[in-house]
Amino acid sequence: MPSSIATEAIPATEVTARSKCAPFASWYVATIFLSAFLLFQVQLIIGKYVLPWFGGSPSVWNTCVLFFQILLLLGYLYAHLTSRRLTLRLQTRLHLALLFASLALLAAMAFHWPSPITPGVAWKPVPGTSPEWRVTLVLALGVGCPFLILSTTGPLLQVWRSRTQLDSPYRLYAWSNAGSLLGLLSYPFLEERLLLLRTQAWFWSAGYALFLLAYGACAWMLPHYSLREERPSVQLDNAGNKPKKTLLLLWLALAACASAMLLSTTNLISQEIAVIPLLWVLPLCVYLLTFIICFGAERWYRRRIFHTLYALAFSAALVVLSASAPHILIQITVFCVALFAVCMVCHGELVKHKPASEFLSSFYLTIASGGALGSIFVVLIAPHIFQRFWEFQLSLLICGLLLLTIVFLEKESWLYKRLAFRVLLYAIIVAFMLQGYAYGVALIHRNPGARVALRARNFFGVKAVLQDQYGNWLLHGQTRHGVQLADPVFHDAPTLYYKRQSGIGLLLEHYPGFLDEGGKRRTLRVGVIGLGAGTLAAYGHPGDYFRFYDIDPQVVELSLGQAPWFSFLHDSSATIEIVLGDARLSLEREAAIGQLQKFDVVVLDAFNNDSIPVHLLTKEAMALYIRHLRGPDSVIAFHLTNRALDLRPVAYGLSREYRMTCLEVEEHFSDWLLASSNTDMMNSPEVKKRSTPVTIRHAVPLWTDEYSNLWDVVKR
Repeated sequence: MPSSIATEAIPATEVTARSKCAPFASWYVATIFLSAFLLFQVQLIIGKYVLPWFGGSPSVWNTCVLFFQILLLLGYLYAHLTSRRLTLRLQTRLHLALLFASLALLAAMAFHWPSPITPGVAWKPVPGTSPEWRVTLVLALGVGCPFLILSTTGPLLQVWRSRTQLDSPYRLYAWSNAGSLLGLLSYPFLEERLLLLRTQAWFWSAGYALFLLAYGACAWMLPHYSLREERPSVQLDNAGNKPKKTLLLLWLALAACASAMLLSTTNLISQEIAVIPLLWVLPLCVYLLTFIICFGAERWYRRRIFHTLYALAFSAALVVLSASAPHILIQITVFCVALFAVCMVCHGELVKHKPASEFLSSFYLTIASGGALGSIFVVLIAPHIFQRFWEFQLSLLICGLLLLTIVFLEKESWLYKRLAFRVLLYAIIVAFMLQGYAYGVALIHRNPGARVALRARNFFGVKAVLQDQYGNWLLHGQTRHGVQLADPVFHDAPTLYYKRQSGIGLLLEHYPGFLDEGGKRRTLRVGVIGLGAGTLAAYGHPGDYFRFYDIDPQVVELSLGQAPWFSFLHDSSATIEIVLGDARLSLEREAAIGQLQKFDVVVLDAFNNDSIPVHLLTKEAMALYIRHLRGPDSVIAFHLTNRALDLRPVAYGLSREYRMTCLEVEEHFSDWLLASSNTDMMNSPEVKKRSTPVTIRHAVPLWTDEYSNLWDVVKR
């Protein structure tokens, strides 16, 4: 359309108003984009900072998400109340005061902490405390105030724009999520690779100061561009069509369903499906992408397309869940498509049922409330009522019920217009029933000849004891941590990764440094980080001392409960002691009070699981292990068996940093790297026969508490 015709189609006063507000609108977009970018960046920075304190479990990240969802809700509540009850002038003055107060708080914390947003070591968890609440406390201290301020940006600026612009402000929500997506993707691929953690925190703090200036500019320009009468917006509620309670409940349910689907998908693929690091980034990207699509332009959400996609994704997800051994990429793809379909339906329906701009703050407040409820269910409730990640299937089902409710209540929906779609609906219902039956049958026959004797779930994931004709297997997600054979002859024999031909087996039975002058094996002190089934206790001799460190009380219960499933600890001839809590924190506390353990062997057995506790593979952690060694003949044994990660460059780099000699013992079932300060440590013929020099395909930078990057060690 020619510009002259377009101009004539719009009243002159409106054209003048839009022209006047154009610079203001651009500044708003930039400020909202920056705030959303910082909002997600700070989540990743503080998440990486506290993750090592709580064992590196994906549940730590989900707890962080819950905390940030609740803060987001509080921020939206603040925006809602101030925009309804205060004039624009009072809103801007109050908010600028809070902004400067938060910046002053960051400046004060910079003198006491490593950075303005990373709490000091005094706030590390102590044994016996609830991890969920301790994570919440640390996050609140570190980033609670600035995050709360940032979370008010989107809804508050959109309310301000609704009073200065003649078009809808909802598109700003798409810009906000675009900023969030960029902040999410840029971190692992850019900031994490180039900057130390402390430097990241300082750069973020500088960005927050820049945001304060941008926000202040928006507040300063507001009176100059305001097109509406300055008054509290609560007076507008009685003039328009106020949203009914049923509509508010619909907003709440749709937002809660999408949020629960996000976290349940994250749980499922990060703990049960794959061991790929930072895999939680993918579901979060899908979630944000649906926000951008739906709020960017209403025409992109077509019910016929996405309702059908949801039905297909539902069926595909049930098929994959009931399959015996689907490929990892197939599982990840199907579950992410299911997440995309559910979020498109939920967010698309939110856009279709959005209110007039007068009720914008109520709309966003309800969405934030739903997001928080969905997170609370997955993080705090589901682990106590479900033994597996059933919240994934439940979220899928609830989305379908919401979808059917919406199209049933709307007489203009496709349900009433086309016979073909009604037939499709009935076919989908029948397919759901058949797939549910097939899924139930598959669960029974997935492991023929075996049965799940026990399943337990807590903050650290799902554990299971599988019984078959060979014995009892310990599973954590898809990883097997040990097996105790049923045959009485081999009942106490070390198995799986810990066989006598493995690196640790050769070390404990044939290492020359552990022999006395008469050639007999002397008594040993062994520290083991990671209990598993307690298999290494099988190597214990009378007089030996084995000290196991483990963060998960349910794992300890499997070996030391009233009816233990694994008896390696009970049957061992050595003295056994269990230390519950994060291993590094426990070792730090012991060193601080002078209780150096003087280990002959430190076994690092925490890296073949779905979650990698990076803090146990840093320069600082290595220095701590060395402090607890008896002397130069002592050995640090790295268990590096992992389907997705090649951690040899990391372990080799740490050993070389402290001038330790390394050898690798690799078998079909296990991969061990042995390091010692004694260059003659492997003179035993048995060790020489099965060991090789460590081969590194590509070097990686030395990992420290300030720098680590799992993408560098992903197996290609």
